[in-house]
Amino acid sequence: MSPSITMPEMISSERVLEHLSVGRPIHDAWIAGPLDLDPLVVSRWLCGEDMRGIYQPIVMHRCFLDVLDLSGRTFYERVELVECYVAASSLRQAYFYDVLLIEDCIFRDALDARNVQSEGPFIIRTTTFTGYADFSGADLHGGATFSGVSFPGGTNLLSGLGSKMGPLTISGCRFRPADIPPGLAPESIDLREDIPVRRTPLHSLACGQEA
Repeated sequence: MSPSITMPEMISSERVLEHLSVGRPIHDAWIAGPLDLDPLVVSRWLCGEDMRGIYQPIVMHRCFLDVLDLSGRTFYERVELVECYVAASSLRQAYFYDVLLIEDCIFRDALDARNVQSEGPFIIRTTTFTGYADFSGADLHGGATFSGVSFPGGTNLLSGLGSKMGPLTISGCRFRPADIPPGLAPESIDLREDIPVRRTPLHSLACGQEA
């Protein structure tokens, strides 16, 4: 089912941070401008090591975000985006110790997820990336699931992941033919030609291999 996105109430990033700082989820909000999560970053020392990061869950449902920048930050609790429209975004060098869940979302511009890392499950479902989604060097130790994801803007998901991967499942996703690397085992994919015509020709890939 395609995401249903309507224009929600506009709220300030300061108000969003007030909610997130006490672990409250954000629902039905238009967050205009960049959402700066730096005020949530704290230092916690464990065995002489600074475990610096964000210790609140970041949960947003049915939100419109102008800029979602999670790059370079460490998240110790769940990060969850459901039925959100994200104009600009970056996960570059973000580190997730808990679950990252992205479901029923639309990402308008390119996604920079280079060198993203996760210890918990990394889950993206029924989401569309209209810009290029770059997963170069991603090390998803806790395993990753991509289900029903469309990449009309292109991606290197099938060829650019890092070497430290947990179990990887890709099912029912749509890729441009140019993004499916040669030599992918025929028994692990199901290329279908009966997908509705779009501006960029897409194929559907279904596989359940483990990395």
